Amino acid sequence: MKSLHIWLKFAIFNLFIVAVLGTVMRYKIAFSLPIVEQKNLQQSHSHFAFYGWITFIIYVLIVKYLREVVPNLKEGKYKWLVISNLVASFGMLISFIYNGYFWLSIAFSTMALLTSFVFYFVFSKDMKGISDISKKWLHAAFFFAVFSSLGVFTLSIMMATKNFSQDVFLASEYFYLHFQYNGFFIFSCIAFLLNNLKKMGVAPSEKENNLIFWLSFVGCLVGYGLSVLWFKMPLWMFAAITVTTLMQTWGAYLLFKVIKDRWSVIKQHWSPMLRLVLIYVGFAFGVKIILQLGSNIPAVNQFAFGFRNIVIAYLHLVLLMCVSAFLVGQMLASNLFSLSKALLLGVQFFLLGVFLNELVLGSMGLLSTIYFTIPYTAEALVVISFFIMFSAFYIFMNMNKAND
Repeated sequence: MKSLHIWLKFAIFNLFIVAVLGTVMRYKIAFSLPIVEQKNLQQSHSHFAFYGWITFIIYVLIVKYLREVVPNLKEGKYKWLVISNLVASFGMLISFIYNGYFWLSIAFSTMALLTSFVFYFVFSKDMKGISDISKKWLHAAFFFAVFSSLGVFTLSIMMATKNFSQDVFLASEYFYLHFQYNGFFIFSCIAFLLNNLKKMGVAPSEKENNLIFWLSFVGCLVGYGLSVLWFKMPLWMFAAITVTTLMQTWGAYLLFKVIKDRWSVIKQHWSPMLRLVLIYVGFAFGVKIILQLGSNIPAVNQFAFGFRNIVIAYLHLVLLMCVSAFLVGQMLASNLFSLSKALLLGVQFFLLGVFLNELVLGSMGLLSTIYFTIPYTAEALVVISFFIMFSAFYIFMNMNKAND
């Protein structure tokens, strides 16, 4: 994987494909497109977003990180693992659109999961004996990625045995989503952020890092309970979920404080565009933490999960405004591309499109609680999705390798 800039550019192309699928989905909702099954399209969109875009770019950025911390790294094995993930991703992209869940799409899904297991094993071997501030965060990220697969296996068993329970189905689905979104994705992003601070010479102390890590780890692990508060649970269990959510909130506050205390140094090392991305992501992450805190109130939690628009808005908040925006920023911070005006304009377009998408989805979610419908939101989302698609393609077209 000598040419990391090519792999990162490929990742942005995959983001463009995700945006194309999202646009087609929005168009089908607003107008009509009978040749495509919406459910199949949705499954293709979500699986490719997870593996073809986010997991793929995380793998590439991890290889870049390993180059910096592991002496004499043998990259060949990572190249084949990244290719395996890509094959599985494009296999899911096509097979899910073709026929939804069937033997071929399940086979590609299994391939992607097994690739993540092997990647974690190889990563762990290479990091053995290495001391670094981001190490435990990446270990935790992979732990959550592997752990989330229990939700997938449960869903597969239900489908195979035809023993279907709506509550167990939702609990398994949220199990997978929670430990992917709040575990694998978020912990990977924090690891990359801390690595950035280390290279600036302002990494938090080991004590600070350990405190933030354990507050976040335990909060994420037990915080899954927020997704299943509709289950009858004893008081002590609900109390434990509440306490760990407060712990995670405290960890997020400490992480914000780390950034705030080092802002003057960050300004010296990062361009205004990179700082804008960090502020943008920080705002979205703060909203996510506040929403998690509020969902400890059972009535609010059940109310929110009862409205599909609110769930969709929250998932897009994490996936697009937090994770995707941050990873696009990491592409800029890699120093592998020339930060031309055209490239930066494309990133600005992307951030604007994602913000408008969340604004409309959030408004729809909140107003749906009082059964009020905003006119022309379906059409507006088509336009916004097209704008995000255009901005992703514009970024891709202007990703020129930086002069060595």
